[in-house]
Amino acid sequence: MPDQISVCEFLLETTEDYNSPTTSSFTTRLQSCRNTVGILEEVGCLSGGGG
Repeated sequence: MPDQISVCEFLLETTEDYNSPTTSSFTTRLQSCRNTVGILEEVGCLSGGGG
C-alpha cells in the first residue's frame, strides 16, 4: 500500500513550508499526499459515492 499522510501531517508540512520554504521537506511528501487523495477517491470519500 502506498504511503498515506494524515490531515494533521499535511497541515504541519504546509505550515513548515510556508514559514521556512528553503528548509522545508514538503516537496518530498507530495507523493504521499497524492497517494492519499487517490485512495480516498477510489473508495468514494471525496466523490460522495460512499464506497
